[in-house]
Amino acid sequence: MTDPAPGLTIVRVFMTDNLVGPERQPAVQLWVAAVPRDEAVAAVLKWVPNRYKAELTDDIVSFELTELLDLKAGDVSELSSAK
Repeated sequence: MTDPAPGLTIVRVFMTDNLVGPERQPAVQLWVAAVPRDEAVAAVLKWVPNRYKAELTDDIVSFELTELLDLKAGDVSELSSAK
């Protein structure tokens, strides 16, 4: 198991204007925020259109990913892009 990195939170963003699949569910993006967990959703929502929704995940960011991202305190970055 990979050790978790401190201070990074993964946020799931629902692209409410990009519906996919037979059930027409919103496409999903994953974002990471280098802010306190209770501020992560608000930090990510500043970077996406107002109509999108977001929620915290229980996903853990590994030290390896932390090194790759090289985020500074307060940074926000998209991890995955929905098609």
